[in-house]
Amino acid sequence: MPEALYKNLIVPIRDFIYPPLCFTCSARLDNGDERVCRECWSSFPAFKPGDPVWHELKDRFARGGGVSDFLSCFYFEGEGKLQTIIHLLKYQGMKSMGVMLGKEIGERIRGNSLFASADFLVPVPLHRLKQRERGFNQSEFLCKGISLVAGIHAQANVLRRFKYTQSQTQLSPEQRQRNVGDAFRIDPQFRGAIRGKKFLLVDDVITTGATINACALELVRAGAHSVLAASAAVAR
Repeated sequence: MPEALYKNLIVPIRDFIYPPLCFTCSARLDNGDERVCRECWSSFPAFKPGDPVWHELKDRFARGGGVSDFLSCFYFEGEGKLQTIIHLLKYQGMKSMGVMLGKEIGERIRGNSLFASADFLVPVPLHRLKQRERGFNQSEFLCKGISLVAGIHAQANVLRRFKYTQSQTQLSPEQRQRNVGDAFRIDPQFRGAIRGKKFLLVDDVITTGATINACALELVRAGAHSVLAASAAVAR
């Protein structure tokens, strides 16, 4: 079916019969291509440089020695609307949510010259068993959204996760660091392309920063010029 016919005829009929509704508040959406209304987006608590959690993560990354700087969009809160979006992405396979979140990250990157000058985006990898179970890596779809806005190319296979780690939900920051300390490796075919490049690691939620830092250290050891990090949200 020609794209113009679909947009001009089929989509209006579909939206009349099945009005597009926001996935978090059920409000009617003006644009059928959207999934979440602007009111819900604007209700997410913004993560800002200078907040106490920002200082805490900044210190952890400085001590870890892998990540030179980071940015994020929102605070992740249990039972909040943002949690609904991330769960729809990760556990119900709504990949469009990942692209939308990536676009939000991309807007912040585009306004920050340090991050906008990154050579490559690298999604934090899942272990192959976890990826097979889920069917996809949610961080890759965040990278797609970032690329659409900020124009930075994503390279999904630079890092591999070789160690299947236990859930980190109940672990302390120190336990999390030990849990992922040797979980990641550079894919041998990319070793020659890492030296001197600036990488931007991407994940959905940063909690203690242990996973991000473990990934960053592998890139630094392989000769990366620097490693930055970006996420849709940060846990309080």
